[in-house]
Amino acid sequence: MRRRDEILAAAAELFASDGYTNTSMREVAAASGILAGSLYHHFESKEAIAVELVEAYHADLVRVVREFGSVPVDPLPALRAYAQAIAAVSFRHPAALQISLFDAPTTASSSLKTVVHAEPASVDRLWRSLISAASAAGAIKDGVDLRILRYVLHRTTLNAGLLWGWQTPSGTRAAAECITALIFDGLATVAPARADSSKTTRVVDDARARWVAEAAESQGQRHGQVLDAARTQFALRGFEATTMRDIADAAGITASNLYRYFESKDSMIHAILGDFSDRLTEAYRDVIEAGSSVVEILDAILWLLDQAGRHFSREIEILQGFKRLLDIGVADRYQEGAELRFGLLVNVIDSGVAAGELSQVAASDLVATCLREIMWSPMRNLAPISALRVRDFYRHSVLSGAAARG
Repeated sequence: MRRRDEILAAAAELFASDGYTNTSMREVAAASGILAGSLYHHFESKEAIAVELVEAYHADLVRVVREFGSVPVDPLPALRAYAQAIAAVSFRHPAALQISLFDAPTTASSSLKTVVHAEPASVDRLWRSLISAASAAGAIKDGVDLRILRYVLHRTTLNAGLLWGWQTPSGTRAAAECITALIFDGLATVAPARADSSKTTRVVDDARARWVAEAAESQGQRHGQVLDAARTQFALRGFEATTMRDIADAAGITASNLYRYFESKDSMIHAILGDFSDRLTEAYRDVIEAGSSVVEILDAILWLLDQAGRHFSREIEILQGFKRLLDIGVADRYQEGAELRFGLLVNVIDSGVAAGELSQVAASDLVATCLREIMWSPMRNLAPISALRVRDFYRHSVLSGAAARG
């Protein structure tokens, strides 16, 4: 292996494990077995390394598109195969994908952002062509929103290689198979009842109304205004790139006055993510308690995740860097809640399979992982689309299956 390739491989491993922003050129040099000064003979900056990694990732995507060639006669199996291929790319390029998804939106320079945003257009064109062909062939049910289908398929399969617990070639393949099975085949063995007649739907709507009221009350207090400024800055810049002065300026107070309300950035992020986690867990439990069937509960949980994603959009943005937040010890409270909610979701799935209300698409923990990924990953793309349209899509796909029954 050439020295340049060795450096790229070492940097990719560090970026994937510790994050691009938090990795120094000195650390890259040490991992490569060379002196820091020697590193600059190969790459002029850390950003130059990142650019090359992202470009290699994009080239791999283009290769996959080219290998598919023209749209086949039977496009639905091709859609599943394409999803598998995209997932495999994500597994091969975790550092580039994390830079593209998490680091570039907040801390990268304009030149790196330009490279990141140059994701090959051919990738999206093939999604469009395959989905259009499948729809024209009658392989996708009428009523399925094809635009949302494209967003969800692309974003979730692209993230499959990053799913915790499934970061192996076989695990990534299993995750991609589970994602496509959930979207095209569906999970429920019976159609969900009308959404507006569900008690659990009202529980979610009540939770959303409560979140709105609590946010308005918090905004009426100086403490809440400061925390809201921190929430916005963390979402825009990333937690570690945000300074106390950034937060003070955004809140319209001096840095010294900021310490009257919070002793550190850590205390702010603990409060923000902990509050979000507690509210989501409370709503999960309320939905499960109110549901009369597993399908009704699952339908409401999907609605809950959509509503939470919209109301807590800044928290979702902050959590794009969750692994790093956990590594530096500021997301423990959120992690505890996430593990609790994951257990609740797995129990719902197990109960549904045992009762014959849900198909056994895969192991329950993988199904729960993929359900959450399907809901959270496309949130940036789906936020401008009305919540009711998005909910209708999930009812037509994850619950009932988007593929037409032959």
